[in-house]
Amino acid sequence: MALSYAEVMQDWEALLAALLENAANLPDVERSRTAFEDHVAKTKELKVRQDSQTAARQETTQALTQRMKDGVELAIRLRSMVKGNLGPKNERLVQFGIAPLRKRIRKTATPPPPVTKT
Repeated sequence: MALSYAEVMQDWEALLAALLENAANLPDVERSRTAFEDHVAKTKELKVRQDSQTAARQETTQALTQRMKDGVELAIRLRSMVKGNLGPKNERLVQFGIAPLRKRIRKTATPPPPVTKT
C-alpha cells in the first residue's frame, strides 16, 4: 500500500518525537536518531524544491503558450506584408508558405458514355 508524502512525514515526526521523549532509555539509538533527523530534514527540503519547480513549470508553460499565440499572430502579419509587397500572384509566395492566386483550371465535362441496348 503506497502512502502519501503527508502520511509518511506524520509517521516520521511521531517516531522522532517518541525517540526524543525516550532518549534516556535508549542511549544506543542516539546516533541513528540523529541520522534519521537529518534524513527527514533533507526530505522536507526536497519536497519544498519539488513544489517550487512545479509552480515554475506551470508558469513556464503559461508563458510558452502565450509566446506561441503571439508568434502565430506575428507570422500572419509578416506573411500579409510579404504578400502585399510581392503581390498576390507572385510564385515566390510559395517560399513563405503562402499559396499564390492562380488561374483556375476548369474541368471539361465529359459526356456520359452512350447507353447500349441489348
